[in-house]
Amino acid sequence: MEALTPNPVGADDAHQQAHLELPSWLEPAPLKPSPERRQLALVQYEFIFMRVIDSIAHGKSLSQVLRDDQRDIDYNDFYRWIKKDSIRNQLFSEAQEMRTEFMAGEIIEIADADDSLEDVQRSRLKIDTRKWLMGAHNRKKYGETKTVELGGGISITGALAAAQARIIDLADVTDVEVKD
Repeated sequence: MEALTPNPVGADDAHQQAHLELPSWLEPAPLKPSPERRQLALVQYEFIFMRVIDSIAHGKSLSQVLRDDQRDIDYNDFYRWIKKDSIRNQLFSEAQEMRTEFMAGEIIEIADADDSLEDVQRSRLKIDTRKWLMGAHNRKKYGETKTVELGGGISITGALAAAQARIIDLADVTDVEVKD
């Protein structure tokens, strides 16, 4: 957006106003798609879903698959469509789990590659990223496990003796009358 400066005497105000543009945040919101367009999108989602699942199982990400597709499918809408149906969501989760096995093979290839000294840090980053994704998508097999070991013993007799010591014998209590 152009900076506005005071006009010198005799400047053409109409000429300067013609060059003003609205900032992007003032642009009108995009229109909602028509029902026909929405139905077409759902048909496209159904058509490519199994190919997307297969591509994910073979190591690609959802964004890569949708970017490579020529239909210009919106990532967020497609992902929401997957999450709405329990069967599609289950297939998507299974494909992500299968991708972890693919990534395990990639990690071995990256680690075994003949890297130059400059490539070592990049290879470490690739391996760490894949390990993190593998742990996130297949927690049972590759996720971090945390174990808690408890030592020592717990004696309930000690707790009971302490509770007994706090009990007041009712024979020792005297009634007190409240005076007005």
